[in-house]
Amino acid sequence: MFEKVVSIFKNKKPEWYEPDDLTPREQCPCCDYISLPERGNYLICPICFWEDDGHDVDELDEGSGPNHGVTLREGRHNFKEFGACELAMKKHVLPESERKNYEFKPRNL
Repeated sequence: MFEKVVSIFKNKKPEWYEPDDLTPREQCPCCDYISLPERGNYLICPICFWEDDGHDVDELDEGSGPNHGVTLREGRHNFKEFGACELAMKKHVLPESERKNYEFKPRNL
């Protein structure tokens, strides 16, 4: 049985979802930049590296599985402190000088 399963998936590459139009239109719930083409499809924000699982500011204290259990409240705090949703993700985010290409719409919570 195991050999059959391996033979089915052996030559398949993982498929990653990518929207047809990558134009940023939606606000990232973590950094508040308009940086996502759409919400809730596990796209990663280039500004703060939050993986958008669809949670928003009405669920600030719910742990996010795709973000290693970090809550949105923690991610937002981390972004303000050091520019990424988690310290380990800082190496992946856009430098602050490149953020000017994105609209920033801060929300007071």
